[in-house]
Amino acid sequence: MSKTTGRQYPPKFKMRVALEVIKGDKTLSQVASENNIQPSLASLWRDQLLNEGAEDVFGKSKKESERKKQEKAAQKEKDELLKTIGQLTVERDFLQRFCDEYGYEPPEAPGSGRHAG
Repeated sequence: MSKTTGRQYPPKFKMRVALEVIKGDKTLSQVASENNIQPSLASLWRDQLLNEGAEDVFGKSKKESERKKQEKAAQKEKDELLKTIGQLTVERDFLQRFCDEYGYEPPEAPGSGRHAG
């Protein structure tokens, strides 16, 4: 029994195969064989193209592409911020251990709200 790979094909490839099948110069099996896919997959892409329209089936809309770009940029910014927070936490913990080990009490920062009593 063969294991399915779940391979994903680029939209341009799907469109080309679907158009070849629709064109009718070759049989469905010939088109599938030449493109190393199952005939049922070529048939599915043909039907999707005919029934749903090429723009919605194989390509992403401009709006969706823009949204994905924004999500990617936001994720990158979040990752950078988390990296910075992690670095600062490590530095603070190191300095706190150093101060505790050598009995150093740092002076109060101006405007910290604490008053010497």
